[in-house]
Amino acid sequence: MTLAQIIQATRNLVNEASNDSGALLSDAGNLKDLIDDAAEQVCLDLLKIMPEQFLTTETISLVANTQAYTFTAKFWQVYKITRNVTGESPRELNRIDPMDEPYYMETAETDTEPTAYYLMGDTLYWVPTPSAAYTSYAKAWLVRPEAVTVDTAGPTYMPAVAHRLIAYQAAALVAIMLEKDPSPFTQLYARRFGKVAEIWAARHQSSPRFVRESVLERSVLNTGLSTDRDLDW
Repeated sequence: MTLAQIIQATRNLVNEASNDSGALLSDAGNLKDLIDDAAEQVCLDLLKIMPEQFLTTETISLVANTQAYTFTAKFWQVYKITRNVTGESPRELNRIDPMDEPYYMETAETDTEPTAYYLMGDTLYWVPTPSAAYTSYAKAWLVRPEAVTVDTAGPTYMPAVAHRLIAYQAAALVAIMLEKDPSPFTQLYARRFGKVAEIWAARHQSSPRFVRESVLERSVLNTGLSTDRDLDW
């Protein structure tokens, strides 16, 4: 859906297909703001089932005796940080609250590698401070800022099947703004989100799972016989 289509769908949902309300719902004003808010909420929900749709990465190198690292890429949210040392499987690093730093390290403490990290703004802080330099030590998985914006062409990074979620969420926000009941729209949102999650889960149907015995094996089990020879086939 394009931005114009999402705007029209939202107006239709709240029974405001025309512009007779004047500035109450402005396509370029408060309605656009509500749609932007809705897109952010939809992104937060979809991150649970399809994070790869919204992510970009940045490689991080350790600098000896340097705790802080400032990201070069612009991002909306840090999804996770993984330790990507050559020859080893990637491992997600532990993220802590900045206020908990005293429980993880002493003042000026260093170690060969950090065991955790915390974030403050656009800056990452290793815990404890690394004493050695490592090239391409970690990979940051970042939610790209353009993934949560709706430009003229629509939500570029969001699968088309999920576009209408933005209209449902925006309609709920309009209802709240007008002091009306948003539950009809939140119910539509929940139903649609469930279907989207169900469709997306189909990608994982090739994952290992229990397979029943063959017809022959079940026949043997049901007859109490132990081998094919016992069946005289």
